[in-house]
Amino acid sequence: MPNQSIPYLCGGVFLTRLMKARPSRNGVREHYMGDHDGLSDPETMLAFIKAMSPNFTAPAGNTFKENTSSYKNCRKNCGIYLPFAADSAEVRAFDECVRNDYTKALTRMGTFTDGFLETGTETKKDEYLVQELVEIIKDDKDIPATAVFYINEDGSPSTKAQLLTATAICFQAFLVGVWHYILMNRPDNLPGRSTIQSWTPKYSGICIERVYPADAQSMAKESHEPDEPIIEIYEETGTRGDDSKARETTPPPKSQIVFQQFGNNGTQIGNVGTLIINPQKD
Repeated sequence: MPNQSIPYLCGGVFLTRLMKARPSRNGVREHYMGDHDGLSDPETMLAFIKAMSPNFTAPAGNTFKENTSSYKNCRKNCGIYLPFAADSAEVRAFDECVRNDYTKALTRMGTFTDGFLETGTETKKDEYLVQELVEIIKDDKDIPATAVFYINEDGSPSTKAQLLTATAICFQAFLVGVWHYILMNRPDNLPGRSTIQSWTPKYSGICIERVYPADAQSMAKESHEPDEPIIEIYEETGTRGDDSKARETTPPPKSQIVFQQFGNNGTQIGNVGTLIINPQKD
C-alpha cells in the first residue's frame, strides 16, 4: 500500500478517538472481584452499532471481539461481521434515517453517549473528542471543502468549509454526521492505519500513545489557560434531563465555538475555548 496521508478520517480512526471518551475503566482488582464495568471495546462497539442499526446482533464467541480490535486499529475492513459496508442493509437503512428521519438518528446517538461516553466532567473527554475530530477533518487533505456532513440538529447538511467556521454544533448531531460521512464516503478502513500508527510510536518495544492533534500542555499554551482545552461546547441530551436552564442561557459571542454539557442533573460545563456546540432541542 502506498504511503497514506496523515491524518486520514475513517471508521477505525473515528472509533479509536470515540472510545477514548469513555469513563475510566475498572482496574484488574475490580475485574477480579467480579465488578464488570460493561465498557469493553466489544461492548462499546456493539452499543455504537445499535445506535445505527438497533436490530444488529453480534456473532457468538470471540469473533466480534477480534473484528472489533482489527477494525478499530485499521488492520482490516468491516468484513462480514461488522455492518459497515456501503452496500449493507444496515448502512442503507442508516443513510435513509439520517436523510429522512434525523430525529430518530439523533435520539439513538444520545442514548449511546449517555451510556458509554464521559460527558460533563472535569476531564472534558467529550470536548477533546470534538476538538480532535474537527482537527482530523480539517487536516485530512482528501476531504474536499465541499464534502457534506449531516451535523446539524435539524438534519440539514453542512460542508467541510462550513463546519470549520461553525459557531454552533450539537454534540450528538456532530457524531451522527461524521459517522454517516465515513460510512458513505470512506468504506476502505485500511488507509487509516498510518494515522493510528502515528499516534502510537514504539520506543524499545513499548507503545506510547500520542494525543492528536497536540497534547494538553501545548493546547494550554495556545489558550493561555493551563488546564482548559481550546474548544468550548454546548451539549445536552434532549428530554433526558432538566434543560430549562439551558434554554435561558445567553449564548457566548459568535467568535467562540462553545460546548456545554447539561446532564440528567442539569450540571453545566464551564467555558473552554473556540467551538459553540448548542444543546439538542426537544
